Amino acid sequence: MAIGPDQKVTTTGLLGETPKMPKVPDMSGLGQGQTQKTQGQAPAPIAERPAPVEDQNLENKVNNLTDEDKTTLETVLSPSVVTVLKKIAPELSPLLDQAKSNEENVTLPISVVRNYAIKIYGGDEKTAIQNFITDLSGGQPDNTNVPPDTATQTQGMMAQDPNAEQDVTSEMEAIDSGQELA
Repeated sequence: MAIGPDQKVTTTGLLGETPKMPKVPDMSGLGQGQTQKTQGQAPAPIAERPAPVEDQNLENKVNNLTDEDKTTLETVLSPSVVTVLKKIAPELSPLLDQAKSNEENVTLPISVVRNYAIKIYGGDEKTAIQNFITDLSGGQPDNTNVPPDTATQTQGMMAQDPNAEQDVTSEMEAIDSGQELA
């Protein structure tokens, strides 16, 4: 934006130069079946769409997956995911029906699981995540944070020590039985 020689704002170019208007083709006869004259410009070539790829036979591709890949698919193929995949590739319906699980998945980012597992179970990342998954599946984690000397005790903390002296007086027994002392 600039102020022209006549003190008016101009947005058409540099100060002191006359505006350069682009040459516009004559389109007055366009609607009357007349052809338009081009001004020395060749028409741009039209890009062609690639030819459709022949059937890639997705069923063969799925059947050629490794057992590990098939197990991974079975883990994530919940009913809702199978429904969407059937919309995308209906020809895979028989395979999807065989591989799907019967329950929905809960998806959590690994960073959330890692941070929680390390916070709760401590130790290195791999062991913490393994313990978290074991705990979620109802198993017993391999390593516990309980010191080994207390893990084997069968008595509770409030149990009486058999080696302690038994200095229970008759007054104590009366109080324990709910009698009032005079």
